[in-house]
Amino acid sequence: MRSKLTMFILVAAVAGVLAGWIAHEMAPDAAATADVAGYFSVLADIFLRLIKMIIAPLVFSTVVAGIAGTGDAKAVGRIGVKALGWFITASVVSLLLGMFFANLFQPGANLNMPLPDAGTATNLKTGGLSLKEFIVHVFPKSFFEAMATNEILQILVFSLFFGFALTALGDKRAVTIEKFIDELAHAMLKLTEYVMYAAPLGVFGAVAAAITTQGIGVLATYGKFIGTFYVSLVVLWGVLIAAGFVFLGGRV
Repeated sequence: MRSKLTMFILVAAVAGVLAGWIAHEMAPDAAATADVAGYFSVLADIFLRLIKMIIAPLVFSTVVAGIAGTGDAKAVGRIGVKALGWFITASVVSLLLGMFFANLFQPGANLNMPLPDAGTATNLKTGGLSLKEFIVHVFPKSFFEAMATNEILQILVFSLFFGFALTALGDKRAVTIEKFIDELAHAMLKLTEYVMYAAPLGVFGAVAAAITTQGIGVLATYGKFIGTFYVSLVVLWGVLIAAGFVFLGGRV
């Protein structure tokens, strides 16, 4: 089924290129292309919303089910610390590699997109960004707020505490909750599979919208961007696998 889905995604990408090229050539002016592209992008927006919809419950259920399944409170503590450390370290490494390759290859340099005015407000609270703020932000003040806003790191922290609490209660007190979360994890994995069926439509909409707005020539720029992305991804995998091999050996 995965091979068929991959084939459908590739077909959808090609179809998106053709549809976008036809729309771009037939549109009388830039306003018309933007209008048509807006309708194409609906498919991509829906797919991205579906992805965001499943992230929080998927992370919560799989992490808690995995921790509760160990049955050892001490092991849970060690796993929790290691998981949090790995998550933060991998995120920092990923960000650093992303910035390095973005500055090295500059994949968006040829998009010819207009830059905002120097005085344009970004609404980004960069002034308050500090190590202290980051550390405090990691710990959620409300689990439901973290779930609603897809704060993955906060969800992970709560999941670790919750999984540890379930394990500490033992087998007799939390059987129903553990069973429910385990079943929830399986349900979320199945839901993820269903959401991925919509990937071809999302790819078609995204590609068609981009080609409609910027023309067929933008394929070279996007090709460079995708190539840079995969090069960066391979390097990231290499670094993470090497780090895992140092600590896990052949089990990595």
